[in-house]
Amino acid sequence: MKAFAPKRRFSQNFLTDPRTADAIVQALEIHQGDHVLEIGPGTGMLTQRLAASQAKRIVAVDVDPRAIQHIKAAQWASGGRVEAVESDILRMSLDDVFPGVDPAQVKVIGNIPYAITSDILFWAFQARRSMACCVMMMQREVARRCVASCGTKEYGILAIATWYASKPSLLFHVKPGSFFPAPTVTSSVVRFAMREADPLPLAMNRYMDFVRAAFGQRRKVISNGIDAYCRTTWGIGVKQLLAADLPMPIDPRRRRAEELTPEQIHELWRTLEERAEQLQ
Repeated sequence: MKAFAPKRRFSQNFLTDPRTADAIVQALEIHQGDHVLEIGPGTGMLTQRLAASQAKRIVAVDVDPRAIQHIKAAQWASGGRVEAVESDILRMSLDDVFPGVDPAQVKVIGNIPYAITSDILFWAFQARRSMACCVMMMQREVARRCVASCGTKEYGILAIATWYASKPSLLFHVKPGSFFPAPTVTSSVVRFAMREADPLPLAMNRYMDFVRAAFGQRRKVISNGIDAYCRTTWGIGVKQLLAADLPMPIDPRRRRAEELTPEQIHELWRTLEERAEQLQ
């Protein structure tokens, strides 16, 4: 079966190394009865290996109609277990793809385009209740940001979102020569084991809104970046909140966001909310 050429507008770099493909699929730890969603199958390097696994059903999603036609024409895709869908993954819901399936038996995998890596990661984090885990290959720098620790230069919004939704593991790196065309950067494979329960008593969307504000001017102290958030959320500016005569275990006038753990950022949010309630 003849392959097709990658297109820049789809941000395509097709994986060509069989050993890397084997390692990525093995990292998903597929068991009997699992349902697998693949993001961006391209020429089917991962899809073919998924078809040879114990998965009960494989749904491969790609915006490129050539990829869909390629997979549908493959002999290994016959038999009804592999389904190729032309769609934008960011517009899809795992619950709609696998209705009624136990989330513990839903897994996601993908060699995701560099151009929309963050968008796809946040899509996966929002869908965390609908899956057990996902394995993604991405640019090495982004992978390092996913697993970064507090106080490092890579630590930021993505690291905190990753922590909130999952327990991540950076598994291995992949050299540019493993792709066609070869990218200019090294790639990395990360496994995200999704949390069964949120680590904080604050909805992820609300928490991340504050995190984004806190990191809005990451080179400066937190108070410089959160004034607009405080006004929008509580109708009170940050200077007024900090002027109140109440205990302040974490002072945003003295700390930068990258110095705080996710739990400390939540503690700061809770303190500011308590002050706002007393001033209203």
